[in-house]
Amino acid sequence: MAASLSVRVYTSTGPTESAVVTGIDFISADNATNTLGNRQSNPITVGANSYEKWLKLKVDTAPANGVTNFLIWGDGVVMTSTTLKFTGAFVTYQQGTTASSTIANTTFTVYTSGNKATWDSASYSATNATTKFAVYQLQVDSTAGAGNWTQETINYSYDET
Repeated sequence: MAASLSVRVYTSTGPTESAVVTGIDFISADNATNTLGNRQSNPITVGANSYEKWLKLKVDTAPANGVTNFLIWGDGVVMTSTTLKFTGAFVTYQQGTTASSTIANTTFTVYTSGNKATWDSASYSATNATTKFAVYQLQVDSTAGAGNWTQETINYSYDET
């Protein structure tokens, strides 16, 4: 049977695992909500950072053997006066922060379809297994204009064995 995986966001001190998400808001609150109202209620102040977003892939349907070689990348561009920071394969959860992240500390735009980042290299075979964390933070420069941040597509892949 083919594997089925979903993206989950982890928040709070527990952490709390979200339901399946299809979008992520980079905002000034530690939540997994993805709505216009959430973005309007929790904007990032110019010159500040979003809360870190802690993501995992969760195995919803087990593969015949395993899933492995999790890679992640973007299109190489983000909106002017912003920086999207990232790290992959992070093991130990820490509640998100709006301080400049010491974990999400690599500029994500260096990871493109020709230079993918490693999200996790382990192999998973059981239903409900989760990968290591991918951690993101949006940093908004003091010269950024007010308004919505342009949508960014984050791609991921994995091998099923």
